[in-house]
Amino acid sequence: MRTCFEALADVLQSQARPGEWLCATLDAEASDFVRINRGRLRQAGRVERAVVRLRLVDGDRQAAHTATLPGLDPGSDAIRGVVADALEGLRAAIADSPADPLLDVHRAPLVDVDEAPDAPFDRDRFVDVVATAAGDADLVGFCAAGPVARGFCSTTGARLWHRRTSVAFDWSIHLPDDAAAGGARKAAKSSWSGEVLDATALSAAITRSRADAAVLARPVKRLAPGAHRVLLAPHALADLVRLMSWGGFSARAHRSGQSPLARLRRGDAGLSPLLSIAEDLDAGFAPRFQADGYARPRQVPLIEAGRFAEWLVSPRSAREFGLASNGAGDDESPESLVVAPGTLGEAQALRRLDTGVAISNLWYLNWANRSGGRATGMTRFACLWVEGGEAVAPIEAMRFDDSIYRILGESLEALGDVRLRIPSTDTYDGRALSGVAVPSALVSALRFAL
Repeated sequence: MRTCFEALADVLQSQARPGEWLCATLDAEASDFVRINRGRLRQAGRVERAVVRLRLVDGDRQAAHTATLPGLDPGSDAIRGVVADALEGLRAAIADSPADPLLDVHRAPLVDVDEAPDAPFDRDRFVDVVATAAGDADLVGFCAAGPVARGFCSTTGARLWHRRTSVAFDWSIHLPDDAAAGGARKAAKSSWSGEVLDATALSAAITRSRADAAVLARPVKRLAPGAHRVLLAPHALADLVRLMSWGGFSARAHRSGQSPLARLRRGDAGLSPLLSIAEDLDAGFAPRFQADGYARPRQVPLIEAGRFAEWLVSPRSAREFGLASNGAGDDESPESLVVAPGTLGEAQALRRLDTGVAISNLWYLNWANRSGGRATGMTRFACLWVEGGEAVAPIEAMRFDDSIYRILGESLEALGDVRLRIPSTDTYDGRALSGVAVPSALVSALRFAL
């Protein structure tokens, strides 16, 4: 991958005409994919791909083109041919393009290399660990592993490189039709990730899922609408903070009156002093630069002790609103979001909950009142009724409708002392480089509408 990137950067230097500025982003991966069904290997494959996204700027006009390279190391001649063909189309397109008043080009010759050591993926070992931990359970899952890289280069000498190797496994354990209470099939869902395969940690996570799945076979408890005490598992809290990221930390969304956290920034509402959230590139999810080659600070505090701290500002928003950019992408959403842990130990979490609902996952989340910060969504998978600190029954699916300022404000009692890393499992356009790291959260009251 690195050889391919360096060759691309060298080719780029000779391609631009006077007055033009040309840059390229390389997205590359060498991924192993494994599909598991009933705890056994059903499908395995490997994908090696390198995609180049070229951008040509001439004066105040620009055009972009995406091309796939023939392999991870196609050679300089092949790369030169791809770039030359793309430039022919870009120059034709740019001649008819309108001026872009917010066009901003980062011409500094930045050089940065952020490359972790190789960690080969042992597929056979992985499958053996999963099969042993799953036993006779109907475990269905998907694993993506191997290195993923991003590179940015330009005709002004910028060369920025990021490469990480990881293993991410996302799974669910399903009950057989005749064992699922109420006749509907049920499942407990979870995930595990790391830089390398950790057999002990993965086995323990699957064992916890099996314990949750066993409770699902019991008669379903139907809860009355109203406020209930809840323990949000890390995946459930991750769902909430991802919802907050839909414009919550975007400078453009705030300046255009579309942010769901506008009241928080104005100081009209607050969150719990226990809550601190940051865009933290040291978490390793995302590169230290964005697609247009701007370097990004290693950390941007977004919420500090319940108060709005900073927003994410893209170069375009910086020009439009007269702000200082912090290298955010065009959508100004966090890519490496980290929630600070608390003091609640995992072994004590259910005891602290005492009586209430342990929520594993949420879905169908949206803003019921965007400007007011009121959110809605449904419980999903293994959401369990807890009595006396012990899970006793699954609950019927419920819809919550509550203010984010109440859920993570006055109702937030404690945060877990351990964070779960949850990388994006998006592979539609290549493996995504983003994720969140979040703890569990104990909430004294979550309002369920039905």
